[in-house]
Amino acid sequence: MNTSGVFTAIKKDGTRYYRASVTNKEKHISLGSFKSEKAAGAAYALATEILKGREEYQPEDYERVLGTADQEEKLTFDKWIMLLNLRKTGIYCKNPIYLYGKYFVYYLERNLELTFDADEFFFFQRHKLQKRGGHLFYSDFGMQCSLLARYGVKSFAVEGRDYIFKNGNNRDFRNGNLFVINKYNGVYVKEEQGRKKYDVKIHVMGNVSVGTYTDEVEAAIAYNKAADRLEEAVRKKKNNRRLNSVSTNVENNILGNEAIETTNPMGEQEDQTAGKDGVIINENIGKNTKNAAVSALDKDGAKGRNSSGSYRNWRRNYIENLSSKEYFEVYEKLRFSKKFKKYIEKM
Repeated sequence: MNTSGVFTAIKKDGTRYYRASVTNKEKHISLGSFKSEKAAGAAYALATEILKGREEYQPEDYERVLGTADQEEKLTFDKWIMLLNLRKTGIYCKNPIYLYGKYFVYYLERNLELTFDADEFFFFQRHKLQKRGGHLFYSDFGMQCSLLARYGVKSFAVEGRDYIFKNGNNRDFRNGNLFVINKYNGVYVKEEQGRKKYDVKIHVMGNVSVGTYTDEVEAAIAYNKAADRLEEAVRKKKNNRRLNSVSTNVENNILGNEAIETTNPMGEQEDQTAGKDGVIINENIGKNTKNAAVSALDKDGAKGRNSSGSYRNWRRNYIENLSSKEYFEVYEKLRFSKKFKKYIEKM
């Protein structure tokens, strides 16, 4: 049986299967793999009908046309959407996108539709969306990028507090629908007597209040300044801990190593030191002291890196349309709340 658009292939275990493909405007399009030649031929026939037939199908016609067929023996929903869009726009897209005038729908799943502005079409033509644990992301140069981050939503932002979907549909990512309330890290807007104010909080084993400001940009810079002060305090604390540890180890080493006089076979006396475990060590005290100091630095250094590593993840806010001079003028004059100052002093 020789069916158009169907090719036989063999798996590594020797199992025979069939691949179907169609060519449209010199573009070769794979339709998938099938267990039987009949199913592959049916997929090819349907693809040809979609692209060249009289009837112009819509995305919702999938159930009507292919609803009774076995899932493994029919054209997939992704391929269905790609072929419909190819016929309508003349543009082949490897992702399941269907263009409607000024917007398009990305069918992440059969019953999960994401809506975007038409000017995003060529971006999502090249980038495949994925969903894991309720989070939407795409790959870009080997990195996993959050879909929300593309539209200015920060990591750990909360829907309803930091951003909202105006029409209530959290699958509609069109520009006029997704509105970012708090666009800077650690900055939260609130209204008091009809005026906007900006609370700044930074996370250190829980949220710590930095202060309240009347300008959003000032609040964002205050967050950056607070992160700088915290990192300085952490470094200072770690260095003091390391110095105290070294000092204690050196003192214990000097006091604990008592010189023991022994007589060698030649009748000469030499100074030997009793080691930590009572073993006689033929080394001078100075060398032991140095080794103890280096060892203490290494151990405490490793401990410091582990214990303070969580403090070094504060992401600074990037301020657009502000020169370095203007930024540092604001930075220098900003003041913190008394609560934050006390927190720094206690560290």
